[in-house]
Amino acid sequence: MSIQVQLIPQTKPGQQLQREFDRRLEAILCEQTRTAPTPQMAALWQQIIKATSGGKRTRPLLVNLGYQVVATDQDTRLLDIGCAFELLHTALVIHDDIIDQDFIRRGQPTLSAHYRDAALAQGKSQATAEHLGHSAALLAGDALISQALQLLHAACQDLACGQRMIDVFHSAIQQSAAGELDDVMFSAHIESPDLDDVLQMHRLKTAAYSFEAPLITGALLAGATDEIVTRLSTFANLLGSCYQIIDDVLGTFGDAETTGKPNDSDLREGKITVLIALVESIESAAGTVEAWRHGEVSNDAMRALLIAHDIEAKARALADECCQQARAELAQLPLSKAVRTTFDQLIDDLLQRNT
Repeated sequence: MSIQVQLIPQTKPGQQLQREFDRRLEAILCEQTRTAPTPQMAALWQQIIKATSGGKRTRPLLVNLGYQVVATDQDTRLLDIGCAFELLHTALVIHDDIIDQDFIRRGQPTLSAHYRDAALAQGKSQATAEHLGHSAALLAGDALISQALQLLHAACQDLACGQRMIDVFHSAIQQSAAGELDDVMFSAHIESPDLDDVLQMHRLKTAAYSFEAPLITGALLAGATDEIVTRLSTFANLLGSCYQIIDDVLGTFGDAETTGKPNDSDLREGKITVLIALVESIESAAGTVEAWRHGEVSNDAMRALLIAHDIEAKARALADECCQQARAELAQLPLSKAVRTTFDQLIDDLLQRNT
């Protein structure tokens, strides 16, 4: 997930917090490298460090923002809780690349690609090298999830709300897995989802762990009431829906050089995106979509169908509707001016992003 907006004010304390997240994450990963039980595992952790470098730390900063919804001080546990979410994000991204059989992400080789290329250099066949690459990536994701859970449990174990925070984190993992499975099944055309099904899949796959869980966990750490948690949950899910709708738009109509992703990949992979669900809901277009599902209509013809029915504009209007509902939820939360401004900027950024 790429979010351009600064989730913390560009003040000295804000910049310091971002540096502290970076330093703490580096220390955690370096410690795993140092204590790895085998040289191969140490080398894998070194590749994981490369995979996390340069990130915007969106989820740790959302944990902090959730905390600021309720409190104005700083809790030292924010660092480890935020890093737990960053480790989880890295794991799910690595696993997603395996599922999609991708060896490039945003123009850079993935962890799978590193191991694949090393195997190819040793004379292994393409199939063997790719299997080795995906196997190493699978294990990297597993190790990251384990470390994320250990980090979160250690940070939360002595808190009155600690078990609830841990439950939120576990639920985010379960929901992400459920959403990813739906995505796989929909794209294999085993299921025939409608728009509500696709939006639910996105909520589970993306919103739950990228928006909802970080915000709620931070708010719980600060002592949030059930009412605040409920409103934040609704707000976060609307943000996640907006993010994913725009992501689907960029996956077909975005500039490939800007997004780092070919704008024909979703169609080539048979992805059931919001765009597909929207056009399939049009009676005169439903037959063409069904034929495309069975490989009887070309991807170029599907793109032409999307353009003919102005589906990009319809999808963007749906994203805008999600954001308007999110603003309505935001209006019901007792926020400081600085936090409210940051949330407003985040909503604007989600709608306007191009990567």
